[in-house]
Order: sequence, then structure tokens, then C-alpha cells
Amino acid sequence: RPPRVPEAIVGVLRELAGPGGRSVSLPEALGVLGTRGFTPPQVWAALAEYEELHVLQVNPQRSKVTFV
Repeated sequence: RPPRVPEAIVGVLRELAGPGGRSVSLPEALGVLGTRGFTPPQVWAALAEYEELHVLQVNPQRSKVTFV
């Protein structure tokens, strides 16, 4: 089955962080995700969902995503 949209978004974020990477620039990620067809509301919803699950954190300035 194809991944859910939030799963796909987090998968792209993990790719951008690289092997062993813990964080990614959110403006950079939004650009890449946009080119892959994801809308900003989908990205923000995915970030909120995975932040609640304690998988990742978005800094207060909304400029960086860090995997926990």
C-alpha cells in the first residue's frame, strides 16, 4: 500500500537529513516537499502529527526540524 501523506512527508525529511542526520532546515524542506507535490498545509499537518508522537520537533522559529 502507498504510504499515508504524513508518512511520505516524514520520509522525505529523513532523506534530507541524511544518514545519521538529526535535523534539516525547514525552508529547504518546504521547497523540496513542494517540488514533490506536497502542499504547505499537508506539511504542517504532518509535522504537528509527528511532533505529538515525539518523533520530531520543530524549533520555535519554525526554521529547523530535529528528529528525536
